[in-house]
Amino acid sequence: MNLKNKGRSAFRTREYAALLGKGGYGRLVLHRLKSKGELLSAKKGWLAFPGAIPEAVACEISNPCYVSFHSALFLHGLTTQTPRKVYVAVARRTRSYSLFGMEVVEVKVKKDRFNNFSRKDGVLLASPEKAVADCISAPRACPEAVVAEAAGRVDVEKVKSLLESNAALKRFRRVIRDAG
Repeated sequence: MNLKNKGRSAFRTREYAALLGKGGYGRLVLHRLKSKGELLSAKKGWLAFPGAIPEAVACEISNPCYVSFHSALFLHGLTTQTPRKVYVAVARRTRSYSLFGMEVVEVKVKKDRFNNFSRKDGVLLASPEKAVADCISAPRACPEAVVAEAAGRVDVEKVKSLLESNAALKRFRRVIRDAG
């Protein structure tokens, strides 16, 4: 499949039909591939390749976005607490949806703060320091205990430079103090 060779983990059904140039035939081919188990339904109108992690598929569906908050801290190995949801940062109006039975939560970040991420295994992933800063800036997207666990394993000065307000900086200092 052409899309898989390009490093994509998910795609729209209409993208595939457009690639083939035949809408009806494209849907038939996709139906057959799903029946064989070579494709999975990710969300209405979206298909994913087997073995694709939910974070990579969420990056395709929510594009432009990057994985951050609790999800990024877990993927970096900075917390032992497994997230129940996939958290992605977007610079547009947010929406929530389900993916493979897991909720995907989009959290809006300011456009000028949409940075400090890189591609890792097909996922646009926030740097560890950026993920901690995002958690501090949007406290509902990550439990404080997770931030406290991760804070001891990142460059604190780098996190401080990424925080956007004095209130966030105070919150971060409190989390570090409480974590010991």
